[in-house]
Amino acid sequence: KNQEYVNDIHSAGIHLLGLINDVLDLSKIEAGKMEFFSQNCNLKTLANEVSETVQPVINKNSNKLKVVLDEDLGSISVDITRLRQVLFNLLSNACKFTEKGEITFIVARKTIRELDWINFTISDTGIGMDTDQVEKLFKSFSQVHSDNIQKYGGTGLGLAITKRICEMMGGDIFVESKPNEGSTFSVHLPAVMPTP
Repeated sequence: KNQEYVNDIHSAGIHLLGLINDVLDLSKIEAGKMEFFSQNCNLKTLANEVSETVQPVINKNSNKLKVVLDEDLGSISVDITRLRQVLFNLLSNACKFTEKGEITFIVARKTIRELDWINFTISDTGIGMDTDQVEKLFKSFSQVHSDNIQKYGGTGLGLAITKRICEMMGGDIFVESKPNEGSTFSVHLPAVMPTP
């Protein structure tokens, strides 16, 4: 019984820490105080590290993770901590809204107008969203599945922060989704993060 109490306290502490971090991140972004530090990183190594980190979340709802990596991914010059934050948030969300399904994580390198771009695509076979839900998806404190907040949890800040971080690193994020057919999030980032 005491172990159950300790586990509940631990879970509540993790949730509270996540909430505090989200609010702090949003405050930094809105105040123009969020700093980015560019580092060179091997993309295959990064993708494998993120996949391993998210595996316990994948297992929680009995999902399977499929990772697809381009042969010649090379490296990316970016704020690695922020990129990990973006990818982990998207993968965690995919797991949260999918049960006994599949999460697909694709990393590809594309050349557009002589510039290299890295595309991170995260798809799930979960509950999906309708057009109205997609439209408010990246707004702060907005939860598209508000009728199921108790079941799914969350602060409604994660995706708003994710979009702003992508934009501040010179890229963007897009989503395609249909109810009961899952969702696909695509993050497009330049291979070399622009300097402010």
